Amino acid sequence: MKTKFFVGLLFFSAIVVINSCENKQAAVAPVMVSNSCDTTNLTYSSGSNTMQAIINVQCGATMRSCHGSGSISGYDYSTYAGIYSNYQNGLLYGALFGNLPRMPLTAQSGWDPSCMLPKFKAWMDAGCPQ
Repeated sequence: MKTKFFVGLLFFSAIVVINSCENKQAAVAPVMVSNSCDTTNLTYSSGSNTMQAIINVQCGATMRSCHGSGSISGYDYSTYAGIYSNYQNGLLYGALFGNLPRMPLTAQSGWDPSCMLPKFKAWMDAGCPQ
């Protein structure tokens, strides 16, 4: 009787350990594109569909808040070179879509937050053209 109890306890313990070791990280939600969100021909600052204005407001690049010149974060997105270097090393993607601490995108200056992530993704998928 004791043997069956210990075998059962061992089996139960193994199941608990296996289930507790699963990767319980939440999946990244897919980026949904609204009908009015233009994600074509995105560039940083040239052409008619640019990312610079969104970056300046959303990332605080025009002020010394989050990602401006001399900001406490240490990441200067006030220039193309500054944001491009974090695109190259994966930090930009990780902060917007990956498992790094997520950067908040909020409705400011008339931008629809549901359109900003698709724009960032399309721009990064294209290699962050200037």
